[in-house]
Amino acid sequence: MDDYLMKINIEKCVLCYACVRNCPVKAIAVSSQEDPPIQIINDRCVGCGACYEVCPYDAVEYKSSEKETKESLKSKEAVIALLAPSVAAEFPDITDYRKFAQMLHQLGFNKVYEVALGADLIAKEYNELFKKSRGKYYLTSNCPVVVSNVEKFQPELINNLAPIVSPWVAMAKVLKKEYGDACRIIYVGPCIAAKEEAKRYADQVKIDAVLTFEELRKMIDESGLVEKNLSYAEFDGPIANKGYLYPISNGLLQIMEKSEDLMDSKVITCEGHVDFVNSLSNFNNDVTEIKKHLNIFYCNGCISGPGIKKTTSKFVKQNKIVEFAKKRRKDFDQKSWEKAMQSYGKIDFSASFELNDQRIATPSSEEVDNILGTIGKNNDHSENGCGACGYKNCTEFSIAISKGLAEPDMCFTYTFRKNKQTIMELSKANQKMEETKAQLETSKREAHADKLAMEEAHQITHSMLQELPSAIVIVDKKLKIIQANKGLIDLLGTDAKDIAEVIPGLVGADLKSFIPFNVQKLFNFVLNSSDNIINRDIHLNDEIYTASFFSIKEKEIVGAVLRNMQQPEIQKEQVIERVTEVIDKNLEMVQKIGFLLGEGAAETEQMLNSILQTYKQAPSQETQFNISKLNE
Repeated sequence: MDDYLMKINIEKCVLCYACVRNCPVKAIAVSSQEDPPIQIINDRCVGCGACYEVCPYDAVEYKSSEKETKESLKSKEAVIALLAPSVAAEFPDITDYRKFAQMLHQLGFNKVYEVALGADLIAKEYNELFKKSRGKYYLTSNCPVVVSNVEKFQPELINNLAPIVSPWVAMAKVLKKEYGDACRIIYVGPCIAAKEEAKRYADQVKIDAVLTFEELRKMIDESGLVEKNLSYAEFDGPIANKGYLYPISNGLLQIMEKSEDLMDSKVITCEGHVDFVNSLSNFNNDVTEIKKHLNIFYCNGCISGPGIKKTTSKFVKQNKIVEFAKKRRKDFDQKSWEKAMQSYGKIDFSASFELNDQRIATPSSEEVDNILGTIGKNNDHSENGCGACGYKNCTEFSIAISKGLAEPDMCFTYTFRKNKQTIMELSKANQKMEETKAQLETSKREAHADKLAMEEAHQITHSMLQELPSAIVIVDKKLKIIQANKGLIDLLGTDAKDIAEVIPGLVGADLKSFIPFNVQKLFNFVLNSSDNIINRDIHLNDEIYTASFFSIKEKEIVGAVLRNMQQPEIQKEQVIERVTEVIDKNLEMVQKIGFLLGEGAAETEQMLNSILQTYKQAPSQETQFNISKLNE
């Protein structure tokens, strides 16, 4: 953002709202939803510098003209310093003004002129304007803050602004007449708003830079210039008459030689930012009754501008101005002055002003009431308030919120209540968090106990799996062994046993390398179809096994149980199982032909049950029952 007059350095700002409280036109917007959260709205800013002066953290900055000035001083063109008459109030430490003139020459300025003569010329313009006013009353337009405020916020007073340029602009026009465009003009004064004022008259006279006294002092300090090391030099141009008094608020009247007698004066002088806006409003409302012109300054005269140091009081500064005026008038040449006044008096010092309305429409009373309710206020606060937010009362603050210039958090009482509520909510949240923490600890202990139980159960299951006489294996979709018991390892043979000594349970081994292709097909069938195979007879190592294949995780993991049919306990179990199957089938048949066979069916059932019972009671070493014959 290069095109600015004032800005806030957000890295230094602590959001104390001192600037908001002191801005006379509320040109500072605060919003936590924006980046940065506080900023000066330059379209609304009038350049008064109140925010700059009041900020305790030096977070408010104005646009510096040092770079442009230094570039001009390096150019081959003549560079002229144009000094405001309040210079005597800024540099009281320089005892001889001639040494000060030499300092400027040492910095690179070719000539040094005073604005005081411009004040004499402007005073003459005001005398003529007031004489011809014919019942119309004017606001003096010497203060750029006044002019900007009227154009932006009180446009109904534009026609009351005196159509005359300020003294320093008048003197710049004098220099233009003397030197044409073959020079560079640097105005040095106490006013920040003058930087914008120079743009207003850019088409009439080119001002290359506007320095504040603060900026000039910095340049002098950087150059190491000290009064005692310098010789004398004189200011250029004719010495002014009373123009040196212009920085004092009623100085213009002194220059105009107007009486300030309360019984006779037609001009009221108003100064100071405290009642600045109200003074303009009062003039607008009451001018037809008071019937006087208003000589108005935002500051307490130009001796109190924001670009001038505040180390001494107003009265000390006034005294310095008067003393300097007396010193300069010792060499005053009446004839030379009159000649200059006559010559330069022909220059056009007229000014025109344009509407730049920055007023924001006032919201409805209902909207204001809603905002008052949001911040916990009511109509009782319409005329009062603590002022901490920067606004005169709560209603003005609510209006500013509706205009987007402020936010509720700027209200201390609202923020206090909000913080109190937040603390209560946090307290409840902390309590709930502690309860949750306790529950988590309980859950953690229970989970740990469950883990131990699960590990113990796994260990028991694993041990049981290993002790089962059947061969058991679990594989993945690539037939890599996930788990296998001792029965399987014994079944697979010597190679498997050797590997199991290195890799317990053959975990990760390829089952395909141990079993024939026809058995692999059974595993793959279950993997692909997820259909289980129960009690399928297979041949392995020249022996018959009863195998069951079952899906554990669809298309991912399959398990198998293989039982050797040659083992006596397996044989007995299988005989019982298969005899039972035969009995069930025969019973079904007998029931169908029972009415034909009569007692024959009963005898058959009795015989079969007798055989089954006899076999159950037989020892395991008995001769195997021939299933094929039974089936015959």
